[in-house]
Amino acid sequence: MIHHLKITLALFSIAALTSLTAQKKVTYGKTTFTVYQPIAALAPTPPCGFAPGVPGYTRKSPNYGPGTYYAYAPGNVVKTNYDCILTEIRDWVAYRPDEVKQLAAAQGLKQVNEKTIKKMFRNTRLPNGGLMYQLTDKSWIWFYIQGLQNCGAKPWSSNEEYVLGVSYIEELPQETGVVVDRLYRFWNDGARFGDNVGVTQSNFKTQPTPPADKNPNYFSIGDVFNPKKGFYTLSFDSGVAPVYLWHRYEKVVEANLRKPDFDASGTIGFDDLHTAFDYEMDMVKVGGKNLYVSYSVNARLLVDIVPGVTWQREMASRKEAEAARKAEMQKIYRANAAAIEKYYKEITR
Repeated sequence: MIHHLKITLALFSIAALTSLTAQKKVTYGKTTFTVYQPIAALAPTPPCGFAPGVPGYTRKSPNYGPGTYYAYAPGNVVKTNYDCILTEIRDWVAYRPDEVKQLAAAQGLKQVNEKTIKKMFRNTRLPNGGLMYQLTDKSWIWFYIQGLQNCGAKPWSSNEEYVLGVSYIEELPQETGVVVDRLYRFWNDGARFGDNVGVTQSNFKTQPTPPADKNPNYFSIGDVFNPKKGFYTLSFDSGVAPVYLWHRYEKVVEANLRKPDFDASGTIGFDDLHTAFDYEMDMVKVGGKNLYVSYSVNARLLVDIVPGVTWQREMASRKEAEAARKAEMQKIYRANAAAIEKYYKEITR
């Protein structure tokens, strides 16, 4: 049984690794598969309507850009006409806090105090303080503010505050159809403008279920997404050869949503070391009662350089690490081509 479990974990690892480096088409064994094809009939995750007139990352600033410590900031932004909540809230990145407050006041938005924020979201990965505004009875927008401490003539000589991340948070009814729809739409949004996207649903306090479990408490949507097909686990109940057990996302979500620790997350990424933003989705049940979904966009190149390290040195190190990672991944793909080919055939047929 231990040997079989290792095989299962290896297959899950292959799927997870594939989702990090997927392309529009991939070939495993003798078969070429099309991946990251959006669902044409599925509308984008709706925007919230509170956005600045000009994207913050397009504005010139003496504190980041060529000739400054943050020389590459804000980085490369993918060009897209696809409008969703993620492409809307990213326009706030690189705005100054006072500007946000002025625009919020102009729309008559109510700022939420920190005591209320802590009470709402408690000890979760949702915000527990900071600048937040209530948009509707069930929705809020939160601004992550941080000082650029090396934007002056000398390191640590200045501390200019900017919005470096934004989250749109919405309280959801605890209905299977609503939750699954949000997971589908986030994946679909990522397939529209990102290079890779993944969604995971795993109850927070619960360990992944064993391979033979008929109702797993964990699933991960990687580069091939087929809502009609669902996902698979392997069962060894027969005692001979492992067999596939197919699960519909709806049934798994319905069962897990009844539990107080329901949790889901998603990420959208790009095959670009200079990409400007990380895109994320978090779905968290707070206190075993209220269910919230949070869509977040965070700046990458404005925050992740270590003081004292030049951009040239930092990016050279990243390129070297990326090249080594790709080489290792190719070895894994070649070694597991037959298993991956079977996995894709089962999901896409």
